Amino acid sequence: MSDTTFEVLVQRGDRWIIHSTFDVEKEAVSEAEKVLKTKVSAVRVVRNWERGDGRHIEKVLLEREGAGDSEEEDVRVSSIDEAPLCETDNDLLQKESRATINRLLRKYFEQEILTPCEVMYNYQNLRKLMFHDTLMPTAVDKVAGLHAKATDGDHIAAMNNLHGAIEQLSARAREVEKVDLPAFEDATISEVRDEIRRLNLAEDTDFLTMVALTRVLSSTRNWVGKLDLALKVKGDEKDEAARKMLDDVIADILGSPVALKELLGSSRSFGEAVILHIDLALGRAKGNRGAADDILELLNPLFGSGLLTTSQEAMFDYIVRELRSANNLTRHESDPDPLVDILDRLITERGVVYGTPMVAAIAERGARLRNVGGPRALIEGVAEISGRLIPNYRKLTWLIAVANSGIVEDFADELFVMMQDAVKDMRALRAFCDPEAKPRDKMATVKQMNDMLSSSLLPEEYKTQIGDKLDDGLAEYLVREKVIERIDNPSLHLRKRAYMLVQFCSSGVLIEGKSAAMARKRVVGYLKQPNFTDKLVDDIKDMTAKEGTIRDFYALLQRSGF
Repeated sequence: MSDTTFEVLVQRGDRWIIHSTFDVEKEAVSEAEKVLKTKVSAVRVVRNWERGDGRHIEKVLLEREGAGDSEEEDVRVSSIDEAPLCETDNDLLQKESRATINRLLRKYFEQEILTPCEVMYNYQNLRKLMFHDTLMPTAVDKVAGLHAKATDGDHIAAMNNLHGAIEQLSARAREVEKVDLPAFEDATISEVRDEIRRLNLAEDTDFLTMVALTRVLSSTRNWVGKLDLALKVKGDEKDEAARKMLDDVIADILGSPVALKELLGSSRSFGEAVILHIDLALGRAKGNRGAADDILELLNPLFGSGLLTTSQEAMFDYIVRELRSANNLTRHESDPDPLVDILDRLITERGVVYGTPMVAAIAERGARLRNVGGPRALIEGVAEISGRLIPNYRKLTWLIAVANSGIVEDFADELFVMMQDAVKDMRALRAFCDPEAKPRDKMATVKQMNDMLSSSLLPEEYKTQIGDKLDDGLAEYLVREKVIERIDNPSLHLRKRAYMLVQFCSSGVLIEGKSAAMARKRVVGYLKQPNFTDKLVDDIKDMTAKEGTIRDFYALLQRSGF
């Protein structure tokens, strides 16, 4: 890279703001002429070069007055309510910090079509942000206030820490700005990283790889193009460092609502957009009209297989904020309620996707539906959501997740009453399980709910009462559906019947209680029969085969806990 750059600046009030930076004077002048055709007060082209002694020299090459003030949207700092502590440049580069910066400076990033990564690892982009009116000082002041409040510390000291971290990062980015790094032409992240490692430079290899990657990303002036580029250079998924870099870049891009809209297409309502975002995070997104379907085909398997953990976490964090917002899910009262589809995706037989933050967000959405505030808001929200879930095992899944989250600790008795209601009707498991499910799947669902209950944070007395209802329901189902009788078919040989019963006992669909005892009782009854071992193999002639069969059966008994 050349030691000389050419900056295009526009006048805003009494300040000159960097608009763009070029390595070629002709390109800078051409851009300045284009900017003049918009409503700006004035424009400059400044040559900036570094002397041999390290001093930076600036010279104004062109300055012209424009027609008037810029009509560009005033870029301000967005509101945030929390921010991770950052005392070093490495703290700024972490995913939590980048996500916060993405929200804080969202308007700026969307105007410039840049991500936090592209700013932090690229000195030209970072310098432009630092000199963008009062944006950076305002952002630092806001974050410092949050830091001081969270730590009961001093606001000024917190500001100084942040400015120090930013200066450290700026110095690193500036130091490597002129370094000639490998290009990403037909190369993967892994290959470029290996090339950089062989250069034996003083700076960290991963930092330099991100510098090289953000250089090419910054030249792409649309969000889908950035995603396309990132996915083209992803390379070997077994390279953990390369995969993490790709993950960081994609997480930053998907932090932009504009990027999500370009990727997934326009939505008819806020609720439909939330569903699209959930499906993307789960790796099964199908975009609306105008979606970048080719990019989704590449992203879905990466999300679905858990290879983009940072991006997935960023998406779910974004969804949490959407659910907590005051936005209505539908445009018109007559529209279908998208909350049903949202809950179907987020509340599964394994629990609530994304854990406590999502539980709290869903409860807040429920409270908003009831228009309830104050101390009872969340417990009312929990009840509202519970009332919308069918079959009843989903109610219990939701309520156990709420109990584990601790968001309604002061209303534990009310939560327990809701749980009792979820297991009140266990007849034939019709209300508790999916009515279309197969018998084995129904039994497995009851067992899974019991396991989830056992490992929950509920008081033991609550666990016992709810667990007994589950066990009673499962035992009654075994009798009603003659499950054991169907397995123990008299037309089959004793050995076949015994094997099937023992396997049923250890199949993971019975609760250690009444239901398991019923099946075990039938097996024990066989074992107590006179000459049981002889009857087990009476149809086998070969003595060696007989002995092997007996050994195998008793080994199965041992593995099954008999």
